[in-house]
Amino acid sequence: MSVQTSPIIANPEVAEADLWAEVERVAHTAELDPRKFGQPHRAILSDILHFLAQPPAPPPAPPAVPRRRWRHLVQQLAGSESLVEKRVSAPPVPPIIIAGEPGTGKTTFLAVLDVVLRQTVGLPDNLRPKMRNDHGRVFQLHKRTLDGLPSTLLSVRKWSELLHFYQWDTRQHRLVPSAQTRFIQQTLLPMRVLFADEVEMFGYAPTIPDLARHGLLVVGTSNQYAFQQLEQERIYRFGGLDMRAGNPAEAVVTAVHPAWVIFEQLATQPSQQVERLVYQTQVWDKTTYIRLDFQEAVQAAWLEAAWSGFLSTAADNAPSPALTLLLDQFSLDALRTDYNAIIRFVTLLDVIEQLALGVFVRHPRTTPELSRSALTHMKVTIESARGVAPDIKRRTVVGLDRAISRLGQASQRAVASFKL
Repeated sequence: MSVQTSPIIANPEVAEADLWAEVERVAHTAELDPRKFGQPHRAILSDILHFLAQPPAPPPAPPAVPRRRWRHLVQQLAGSESLVEKRVSAPPVPPIIIAGEPGTGKTTFLAVLDVVLRQTVGLPDNLRPKMRNDHGRVFQLHKRTLDGLPSTLLSVRKWSELLHFYQWDTRQHRLVPSAQTRFIQQTLLPMRVLFADEVEMFGYAPTIPDLARHGLLVVGTSNQYAFQQLEQERIYRFGGLDMRAGNPAEAVVTAVHPAWVIFEQLATQPSQQVERLVYQTQVWDKTTYIRLDFQEAVQAAWLEAAWSGFLSTAADNAPSPALTLLLDQFSLDALRTDYNAIIRFVTLLDVIEQLALGVFVRHPRTTPELSRSALTHMKVTIESARGVAPDIKRRTVVGLDRAISRLGQASQRAVASFKL
């Protein structure tokens, strides 16, 4: 369906009711409860439809080429790119940010919206599992799914990595902004609306503003309410209790737990290694289990891209669709004052959520404390630490909030797979 000629987009007020019915249908099909969607959810859909009713932003005018005698000086001043090439003529589009506590359905709602816009309205999905740049390099992109349908929803960190992938010239070891501009205009701009998870108060500063300046509407989620890197934005607040099923404590495996024997068996399996990360894997009753030493995992210099690549490859190669991660030697004490380890733990849980994996944890000699109260006390320890920058504390606490919620849901998936 052509974006420009779609009657749904041309008449947003008339079509809003029909599209909202489609949102409810998709939610119901994915076994979600559409009754939890309220007026803020519908207002976001309305904002998106009014944006789509506008014609797409025209591409930037061809840059004026400076005279030969001045070209070298202009390129030097602009960091090897002409100043004119860096200008984008499309007006910035204020992003929409859905802000609220973890587990209030922000990400899930965006996934539903994405399916409706791509499947019903006909907005294209130009993201592929393997994205190739001008030099033939490949960027592995694991796409989330909703009820088996692929989603274009990526974390802001992943959007940032993707833009950098197209901007970085590996042959000359320099940034080429014009290459990134081509990618945005040729690949992303036809998509009109982009969905971004985990928008932070600080960090990833160029990503959303760069996309907005090209005329793209970015709809993002955040556990925060103020964004210093954005010039202007529209914020919708989602409230309520954590709607994610599960309790982090359910992930803990003790000696009397039936899953204890799986930890014991995997510990005796031949080890495999990726970089410095050692792991064992085994299929047990239609579920593939991967055992990691928790202490090694949070000390590995891995963030989202590395964890996503490792776990998505493991999931793709698994003989069964259900995959559960076993974190052995688990201890909160290993995280309490180690901010790098906490961030890596949060990142690992982010990827686990994206891939919909299950998680069990254990310590062979002591019972890990993984109650919500223990994790809340850990946040107090972080906030009261001396000599740590306030923004680092804030980011760590927000990430830990997200991890608590996601770990509870991952434990439910592990339990469900174990009972198959």
